[in-house]
Amino acid sequence: MQRFLSVLVVLVSVCFGGSAPPPHQQAHGFDATVPHRRVHLSYLLFIPASYATTPETRWPLILYLHGGSLRGDDVERLRIWGLPHKLESEPDFPFIVVSPQCPAGEIWTDAEGIDALLERVMRDYRIDAQRIYITGHSMGGRGALYFAYRLPSRFAAVLALGTWSPATAWGGKLAQIPLWLFHGTADADAPIAETKELVQAIEAAGGHPRFNILEGRDHFILDVYDQPDIYKWLLQQKRGAAVTDKPPDT
Repeated sequence: MQRFLSVLVVLVSVCFGGSAPPPHQQAHGFDATVPHRRVHLSYLLFIPASYATTPETRWPLILYLHGGSLRGDDVERLRIWGLPHKLESEPDFPFIVVSPQCPAGEIWTDAEGIDALLERVMRDYRIDAQRIYITGHSMGGRGALYFAYRLPSRFAAVLALGTWSPATAWGGKLAQIPLWLFHGTADADAPIAETKELVQAIEAAGGHPRFNILEGRDHFILDVYDQPDIYKWLLQQKRGAAVTDKPPDT
């Protein structure tokens, strides 16, 4: 009988929640007023498992922008790919991560809305304002570079994968921020030639972007987010620090 009661307690705990901790990546909605309009964004917010046990710590933050296929009104879909997918199994990932969803039919252009979302998260959580980073893949890679161009004083570094349709006109401002770009040579969706042109424009403006050319790889290079060295590199960057010489490619 004692064994039966113990099993019953476990089953009840599993079925009705018990003391199981909530997931570390949860869906939220954000509404705000920016000049002349209202903004609504759905987003996933990841909080590291040790956040609650380190009350004196200010955490670095990554803003993650998904690609075009995940646009819409179901933010839970963001968990299937990229950095949000990685976070589902890594509760001790050492960053707070904000992953907004782009509305259907749009691309990442609302710099004011994104800036307002970051301000809200910074108000509600212990964020290190000198270590806010932005990353994305495909349309999200373009968005990461565009938002860094529009908000040059906000981000400490940019990590862009398989960037779709970047503009060389951004080169001047992007030269002032640490960049790490990845692109596959067999990418038929976002030709690598466009990223090469952007790199040339940044270098012409005095910048030193890090550029990894992935031989034979196509557009789907989201496994880059499994490389520990990209996070070590991000943590070495702080807002306002001088952009150093280009490090050797890996």
